[in-house]
Amino acid sequence: MSTFKITLHQACLARIDQSIAAATQAMEDAQNSANQETKSSVGDKYETGRAMMQLEKDKFAQQLAQSQELRLQLEQLNPSNGYSSSIQLGSLLRSNEGYYYLAVSLGKIMHEGKAVYVLSAAAPLGQVLLGKKVGDKIQFQGRRIEILELW
Repeated sequence: MSTFKITLHQACLARIDQSIAAATQAMEDAQNSANQETKSSVGDKYETGRAMMQLEKDKFAQQLAQSQELRLQLEQLNPSNGYSSSIQLGSLLRSNEGYYYLAVSLGKIMHEGKAVYVLSAAAPLGQVLLGKKVGDKIQFQGRRIEILELW
């Protein structure tokens, strides 16, 4: 399962890289649109158009910054690290509900035919899972989750 964890980690990095590329492209598109905006006889329309393009560019810049921060956080984790007896940041676990990778907040990823929920240690479920061991059972939002395996 350690190779699964390593390739999952790489898939998470690739997903973040896609977000970074999409945000970068969207920022460039917004800038190009703003540059294409020509001054018309109605000056207010020109200024409104440019202001809207700047807002779009700012929104994508924020998305880019968030994705870059996620990538930095994920890069700090070593998926090859040895076995730990309790769940910590970087742990991959199998429960009665499926697989969870405690890394950064990416949501559900399909990897090698398995659904893996990639979540942050700061997420409510991540906080509950921290420190738990194989065999532990937790209650979370009315669900009973049992930790079956840990890598």
